Amino acid sequence: MTYRSLTRATQPVVEPVTLTEAKAHLRVDTDHDNAYIMGLVAAARGWVEEYLDRSLVHTQWTMRMDGFPPNGMDNIELPRPPMATAAAVTTVAITYTTESGAVVVFPSNEYRVDRHSTPGSISPLFDQAWPVHRRDENAVVITWWGGYGEDGRSVPNQIRHAILMLVAHWYDRRESVLTGSISKEIEFGVHSLLDSCRWGAYR
Repeated sequence: MTYRSLTRATQPVVEPVTLTEAKAHLRVDTDHDNAYIMGLVAAARGWVEEYLDRSLVHTQWTMRMDGFPPNGMDNIELPRPPMATAAAVTTVAITYTTESGAVVVFPSNEYRVDRHSTPGSISPLFDQAWPVHRRDENAVVITWWGGYGEDGRSVPNQIRHAILMLVAHWYDRRESVLTGSISKEIEFGVHSLLDSCRWGAYR
């Protein structure tokens, strides 16, 4: 089932790597570059999320579709896994447009949420179907939370180290193009760490 758009409804309130951890990795003991370093951490986290198509720390996503799946395709997969499992950020909200054009909330007790599959998914209750609705642009809107946890301690160490490697690479090389020979070591190291966190064919 394809979606029309996927947007980040809320930004992460923290990064997977702290300023202290990043400075220790960089061997920086002054505060002059603190803001710059955290900007690199945020950029590296965004790059890693795009590469893995995953959420690292708790963040809210909104997906818009033109309709619910047709008969025989009950499950809706939710991108950017893993789905959050902490009680405070487990809310899933679904709205849809009725045939008369009204936008209504789909009651949460009328569908199931699988937070432990990769990616997470939602589906109607057993022997039930998605509600009758109007098939139109953005007729169905789903909001949910993704991420390993509320801070970097829940993010796999391979991912956190890949972020540190990217930060160090960008901190030392601030130009868009390198002159002379170009080493592939940073690319190989980061990719090999991140590839170990893939699940099957899903990135």
